Amino acid sequence: MSDKLAETERRRLLALVGSGLATGLAGCGGGGGGATATSTATATATPTASDGGVPAAYETATSLDGTQRDPDALSSKDAVNYQAEPSDGQQCSDCRFYIEDKNGDGMGACAIVAGTIDPEGYCVSYAEYQG
Repeated sequence: MSDKLAETERRRLLALVGSGLATGLAGCGGGGGGATATSTATATATPTASDGGVPAAYETATSLDGTQRDPDALSSKDAVNYQAEPSDGQQCSDCRFYIEDKNGDGMGACAIVAGTIDPEGYCVSYAEYQG
């Protein structure tokens, strides 16, 4: 595995673990007794109207490197520190996980991140496409 890819995978793992720990600790507030219904955020999200969702053409599409998008195993944009602009010359349209625009609106999707993705965007899961 290349050093750059290993670093990217390490960052993604840390983001997911950190989000999971925060979620787990959110339920440790005590309260002394009976069960109560609480809602907590998680590091993965199925696209919905509330998180931007994606058109049907992207739901299980494949990325530049052939990774198939699994709607049930996506990271939230917050969990991967997604931003709509490039970082140090790195941008989504050059990432192995990027799914190109399929409907002419200028936006794409990602095989591992929920919602629509700006081709000039960036997140900590960036891994340069080598194809």
